Amino acid sequence: MSATVGVQLLQEYPELLVAVTVLVRAALAWQTQLTWQEYRTLHRLKRGVFPVVNRYAGTAILWVSNKGGRDDPEYVDTLDKPYREVVTDLRRGGGTLHLLNSLKRRPDTHGDPLSVAHLVWSHADGKQTEAYLFRNSDGTTDLYCHVETGVSDPLGHLTDRQKDGDARNVLGGVAFV
Repeated sequence: MSATVGVQLLQEYPELLVAVTVLVRAALAWQTQLTWQEYRTLHRLKRGVFPVVNRYAGTAILWVSNKGGRDDPEYVDTLDKPYREVVTDLRRGGGTLHLLNSLKRRPDTHGDPLSVAHLVWSHADGKQTEAYLFRNSDGTTDLYCHVETGVSDPLGHLTDRQKDGDARNVLGGVAFV
């Protein structure tokens, strides 16, 4: 990601970086306590608001991240089950519901172009694996993922390079039953 207004502000004002870091860590703790119903309500709100905000403030913060289709390097698999069941499987495999992220958008070739759910695995070295799901028109679910600096390091999260796909093999431990 290139330097944005948000990155420039965090770099110029260390006290702002500290405040954002504290708020993000509090929000991370809060989001782990969300029920599925609470998460779905908040994620639906994101799906309505983020694309509109992105149109006007997209350079300050990455509100919507455009992805490719099934040829995207972050694409992992198409699972023959509804996304809610995939979320359940991913949560059983150690993932937690994730709201502190950009909404993902892909071409509408296979169905809904906006991500319907996000999960995250935190790693001891400060990295995180983020998985996100798209609902397909045939009832299947497309699974994408990447590894990046965790959001608890806001500046690193916004500037460090990510690794596409399941680089930490968190999905290898998930039983898609």
